[in-house]
Amino acid sequence: MSDIRRAGRQLAAAVATTAVTATCFATVMTTPAFAVNRSAIVSAAQAELTNGTRNHESPAGSGCNYYTGFFRPWKSGSGCPSSGGVQWRNSAWCADFAKYVWRKAGVKHADVPEGNGGTLNGWAASFKNYGTKYGTWHTRASGYTPQPGDAVVFDWDQNGDIDHVGIVKSADGSTVYTIEGNSGDRIKANSYSRSNVDIVGYTAPLEGTSGPVTPPEGRDSTGYYNPADGTYHLRDALGEGASNRAWDTGLETIPDAVVVTGDWNGDGKDSTGFYNPADGTFHLRNTLDDGASNAAWDTGIETIPDAKIVTGDWNGDGKDSTGYFNPADGTFHLRNAHSDGSSDYAWDTGLETIPDAVVLIGDWNGDGKDTTGYYDPADGTFHLQDGLGHTTSSKAWDTGIETVPGAVIVTGDWDGDGKDSVGFYDPRDGTFHLRNAHSDGSSDYAWGTELETLPNAVILTGDWNGA
Repeated sequence: MSDIRRAGRQLAAAVATTAVTATCFATVMTTPAFAVNRSAIVSAAQAELTNGTRNHESPAGSGCNYYTGFFRPWKSGSGCPSSGGVQWRNSAWCADFAKYVWRKAGVKHADVPEGNGGTLNGWAASFKNYGTKYGTWHTRASGYTPQPGDAVVFDWDQNGDIDHVGIVKSADGSTVYTIEGNSGDRIKANSYSRSNVDIVGYTAPLEGTSGPVTPPEGRDSTGYYNPADGTYHLRDALGEGASNRAWDTGLETIPDAVVVTGDWNGDGKDSTGFYNPADGTFHLRNTLDDGASNAAWDTGIETIPDAKIVTGDWNGDGKDSTGYFNPADGTFHLRNAHSDGSSDYAWDTGLETIPDAVVLIGDWNGDGKDTTGYYDPADGTFHLQDGLGHTTSSKAWDTGIETVPGAVIVTGDWDGDGKDSVGFYDPRDGTFHLRNAHSDGSSDYAWGTELETLPNAVILTGDWNGA
């Protein structure tokens, strides 16, 4: 029951993140709502520099590296190891490292795959191309002072071909300090005279307005549940940063508990709860802290072992309630009250013919009522319905999300317009990628976390502060 994700009133399994395939959204994104944090770029590069599990080629001198494996699965992996869900691949990898660092820090367009129109690719020259395309390219001869987080590109023999790229850590009046992938077959910290003729120039990462964003009324943000210790960690703002709310629950004693979130009492704030598949009971709490359930009841759903639990505001009364999807026959069963009883809404969908479909819940049209949809990991398509009982999609589009294993599909109202949309979390590098529109396109919000160090973290989204 671990593969439904609903922001605001979201299901999340307490055992592991969903094994749903995902990749970057594909084309050019709109202006992000928060700036790239240059210190976050440097921090991401520094973290990789000190990551002894992948800061070098393995075997030494083989060309096998993590970063090419992350972005370019068509490269040969013969003789290469794997780690963190990534099969390492053999290639020159300075550009893959630099792109990885930019992507993790949420740099605009760094999450666009090269096969889907992305400017950044496995060639160091692509970083100059990015700067030229977006107006952030500065030649060395211009006298530009390199800034932390810039990409610096090199031409070792001054023949006009760019050979290498690194990340600027800092600079002073005479020296630029860098962190570079594929520098002597590993990640290294280097330094150069700013007048060094090998330096062609610098590309600055694209930025938006200053931020991160503190969500206004109706805006969802993120968080996670750690099943190892039963703790919640929620953040009020989109973007990297410390949790605003964290507490222990004791829920780790129920290893198969399905964590759910929703606005159970209609106060405008989402809170948490869980479903226990061992006995078919729901346990919901109105406040974001440890304590006894405010609502608890038995359902009999334990007789449907593969039932996928969903939560949402089915009738538009401002309160979320529960339900389930039965993948054996493709039926939804939803109830308005926090109590046992027959379904208020039930219908057949035919979704049993798509065995890996990820069921989604959201208010797609802004009418105040949550409805259903699904993501098909076989072809990377979303299919959303505007009404309960509908089987024909009101909105459908292709994304290219099917190419990177392990990502978790999420939904929520990211921009506060009253309509839910989609996104994903990539557990390989701990990044979020969220989009406002019901269409293909790259992320409107993207940022890195350190959640990849918690491989079983359950990703949550919701309006925690109701501000």
